[in-house]
Amino acid sequence: MIFTEKGQKPIIFVALTLSFVLSLFWLQWRHDLSLPTSVNNITQAVKKPTSSEKKATPPGSKQTALPEESLKALQNETLGFEKVYVINLPKRTDKLDAIRVAASVTNFNLEVIAGQNGADMSPKALPGPFKEGAQHDATVGCWRSHMQAAHNIVNNRLSSALIFEDDADWDVSFRSQLLNFATGSQWLLDTPSGSVPHSPYGDDWDLLWLGHCALTPIETDPRRVLFENDPTTTPFKHRFNVGNIPDMSHYDNTTRIMFAVNGGTCLYAYALSYRGAQKILFHLSMSYYNKPVDFGIHDMCHDHSRNFRCIGVFPQMVDSHRGAGSSSKDSDISKGEEQVRKKGFSYNIVRSTRLNVGHLIDGEMDKIESQWPGEVPEMEEDLKITFREKFVD
Repeated sequence: MIFTEKGQKPIIFVALTLSFVLSLFWLQWRHDLSLPTSVNNITQAVKKPTSSEKKATPPGSKQTALPEESLKALQNETLGFEKVYVINLPKRTDKLDAIRVAASVTNFNLEVIAGQNGADMSPKALPGPFKEGAQHDATVGCWRSHMQAAHNIVNNRLSSALIFEDDADWDVSFRSQLLNFATGSQWLLDTPSGSVPHSPYGDDWDLLWLGHCALTPIETDPRRVLFENDPTTTPFKHRFNVGNIPDMSHYDNTTRIMFAVNGGTCLYAYALSYRGAQKILFHLSMSYYNKPVDFGIHDMCHDHSRNFRCIGVFPQMVDSHRGAGSSSKDSDISKGEEQVRKKGFSYNIVRSTRLNVGHLIDGEMDKIESQWPGEVPEMEEDLKITFREKFVD
């Protein structure tokens, strides 16, 4: 069953060894290149487990030590992928400026995929008759823009690419989050202990779903990766999702989980492998298709006959930003009642990069702000990562 977010309940945990040397090496590397290191000063060390902690593995849980070499590519300027893309309508220079600066203070590079205007597309280019109405052109344009991202991956024979929509936002410690995510995805993908996969996120995946507005696990796959004592986890009462989500009542307020994905909605940030991009183009462009693109991605994960392997995280690591000023700027697909904001906000992001970009540019680490001051408790213990084969009450 799928539940909405209610309740809090602590869960037994196990510590996993992760090397802080990786973060130190990254800082030194950035320094050697004379690039800003401000955001890296916020990265969170993961405590190495003591011998007594190593013995305290609860039933249904598993520990795996990853070689540092398997995570080394996370240090690069494309976050461990071959490319990082952002989809942006050429007329929305405001959105491109904003995400460019956010990426710059997080020290990664973006390449732009020009968003498509559905009104300019020939009906003959569509894989099916999209629903007519006020949002027809925007829906078609959004679909084709994401197909173009997959097209670029296949055309350039990229092993993988991370794709952002241009209103995406992430926590100031995004790189540390990706280190944790890679650790979890390698385990969920059954990476042999001690081996070094081609991708730091593991091999044999089609899609990694980092930013969404709802996500559900495969019910027949009980495996979970738990990130406990995670200060970047959005408090329960501030979580906002549109669609079905995991039952989080078994976990406390500062636990994030990873799992094999059954389906989801919204595409604020996701990664495709080369094989995943091929499958997206085949099923959503070459075959009959006529729905919003995120519905199609949902179907790809949900229909197991397509052998499309999806890994995701909840609460999400990337979500959408709503800037200061007129709310009419928020979306190029839907239009709501216009309002004027004096200050922007981001859904489900504790320490928003966009809201803290001024502090990050100036290196004012002591001024980094939470969207919910005082509501995210100080962590008395370091981040714990548990690999759970099945649910343990």
